[in-house]
Amino acid sequence: MAKKFEAVLPTYIRVGTDYFKVIDKIDRFGIVRSELKRWKKEEIRQDHLSSDKYFLEKIPKYDDFIIEPDNNGLSLSVGNCYNLYSKFEHLPAKGKWKWTKILLEHIFGNQYTIALIYLKVLYEYPKQALPILTLVSKIRQTGKSTFLDWLNIIFGANVAMIEPDVIGSSFNSEYASSNIICIDETILDKQIAVEKIKSLATKKFISVNMKNVSQFKIPFFGKIILASNNEDKFMKIDSEEIRFWVRKVETPTITNHNILNDLVDEIPAFLFYLKSLPTPDFSASRMVFTPEQIENKYLDAVKSESKSGLFKEICEVISEVFNENDTLNDVFFTPKDLKSRFFLHENNISINYIRRVLKTEFNLQTLEIQRYTVLDLSNIKLGRPFTLKKCNFNNDTYFEFCNKDEEIKLVESQQDNIPF
Repeated sequence: MAKKFEAVLPTYIRVGTDYFKVIDKIDRFGIVRSELKRWKKEEIRQDHLSSDKYFLEKIPKYDDFIIEPDNNGLSLSVGNCYNLYSKFEHLPAKGKWKWTKILLEHIFGNQYTIALIYLKVLYEYPKQALPILTLVSKIRQTGKSTFLDWLNIIFGANVAMIEPDVIGSSFNSEYASSNIICIDETILDKQIAVEKIKSLATKKFISVNMKNVSQFKIPFFGKIILASNNEDKFMKIDSEEIRFWVRKVETPTITNHNILNDLVDEIPAFLFYLKSLPTPDFSASRMVFTPEQIENKYLDAVKSESKSGLFKEICEVISEVFNENDTLNDVFFTPKDLKSRFFLHENNISINYIRRVLKTEFNLQTLEIQRYTVLDLSNIKLGRPFTLKKCNFNNDTYFEFCNKDEEIKLVESQQDNIPF
């Protein structure tokens, strides 16, 4: 499907003191993917000495590995280091890209314009960090996998399609040199994998751990794209997290069984259009987009679901306090007050745990020492209480800060399903 190119890499290379054979494999999309396999010097000598006794001396020699992404003119080496970035196969050409537009509008909805900037950065500025794009839908056949396959075809061997467990593995050569890392069917419940993905989004260098090869360090420019059938529990995301861009993908109304072929045919025209777009503003954020630009109700739902069980229980009991007293606008309490009134017989909920949740998940700070009325009761105590306001609760159990600037929040508009 994708345009093939003749491999111009030498059969063997030597990096440092290790020999490698460059093996070209053609994947299901017709993309040539080069892999480096460690090769024994003695085997190379045995295979080629009879035909050329100087063969070993002719093998290109490099001091180390490097990664230098470039989709407009690739250099095989940088200094005397071997460039692990693979050749970009496609050339832009003026034309129509009807199905590409339909797919992108379907995936990104009212954030379509942001998606175009995102894709322009992927293509023209492959060194630039970007937010972790996550496509979610509990419904099958929505276009998530089609989008990933399309990116795979465009960026070829610089895309790594990996399983979730690969992220938690000690060996990372499967994705360490990739510019785009796609993880499909994602449910990441291991905290180590969650933290690793968050770290990769802003990582500047990575130590490559390849089997039977000494570790080596290279610059890291990987962009993470997740796809999951779990809409709000694919990963725990803190309320202050700004590295995620979540999109919920709906079912298309018309099926095009040939869409991937149509998308491939339109790649040159779409690249031509991306080149015509103005240069993005890289001064707004280290990930191009501000948190307000990529914020939406889908990200909010994941953040809400990521809260601890105690957070949700405190929301419920405080909601009940407000519901029982219509004139009450705020409540005051210490962790000990909450423990004695609501969680006295729950041994797994300590006063220290309550305090930690109030500070880290509610983002509350204690007030100055004062006399305060405990919750809605008449007894008055002296202490440094926390306080919650009635306006913090927009329904019975869901908490959000009432001082949040709603003017900057992107509100998803209702949209028709776009066929493809």
